[in-house]
Amino acid sequence: MDSEAPPKKRLTLKGILLAGKRLLKYAFLATLIYLAILLVGLIPVNRDFVEPETGVTIYIVSNAIHADLILPKTNPAFDWTSEIAPTACLGDVSDATHVAIGWGDKGFFLETPTWEDLKISTAANALLVPSSSCVHVSFAGPEHFPNAASVTVSEDQYLRLVKFIQSSFQRDTEGSIVLIPNRSYSWNDAFFEASGNYHLFNTCNSWVGRGLKIAGVTTPWFSPLPKTPMLYLPDEVE
Repeated sequence: MDSEAPPKKRLTLKGILLAGKRLLKYAFLATLIYLAILLVGLIPVNRDFVEPETGVTIYIVSNAIHADLILPKTNPAFDWTSEIAPTACLGDVSDATHVAIGWGDKGFFLETPTWEDLKISTAANALLVPSSSCVHVSFAGPEHFPNAASVTVSEDQYLRLVKFIQSSFQRDTEGSIVLIPNRSYSWNDAFFEASGNYHLFNTCNSWVGRGLKIAGVTTPWFSPLPKTPMLYLPDEVE
C-alpha cells in the first residue's frame, strides 16, 4: 500500500513575517561584513613608493561611480595606438595626447551613455550579479577630466601597468583586442570586449586600484568605491 504524502505546509502571515525578518537579518550581516572589508581595504599598500624625478606621468579620474586611467597616447615606453587603433573611433583623434581607459560592467557601460539613462535595475544587476565586462577607451587629454589626480612612475612601473591593462582585454585568435561595433558615446571613443566579471567586489574602481598596486603606487589594498583608488595620490590637476 502506498504511503500517504505528507501534508503541504500552508503559507501563513506569521511564516512570511519570520522569513522576512530572517532575510533582513542576513542582509544586515552581509552589509556589516562588506563594510568591514571596505575599512580593512583602505590600508595602504606600496607605502615605500616615491615618485621618481623623471618618468611617465599618469592620471587617475574618478566620478561618483566610474574611474579611468589616463595615459600618454604614445611615449618612448609604449605606443597605445599599436594596441588600440584610432580608426576604432568615429572621428579624427590624431591630435589627442592621451588615452583614457576604463574597465567596467558591459551592460552598464553600453546602456548608460548619460546619467539620464541610468536605471536602478541596470545598476543593481551590475553590483549584485557577476556580469560580463568591457573596456571603454577615449582619446583625450587630462585637461578634459576635472579633478584628475596625477602621479609619476618609472618606465618599468609604467610598463607593468601597461601589461595589466593589456590583460584586461579579450583577444581574438590573432591576439588583437575585440572591438564592440557601433557603440560609442561620442566621436573620440570606442568599446572593446574585456575579460573578467563585474560585481560588488570587482568594480571599475577596484580595477584602477589593482593597476596602481601592480605599478607600485601607494593605493588602498581594496578600493571598490568611487574615489578610493586616488586616496593616497599626491596631488590633483588644477
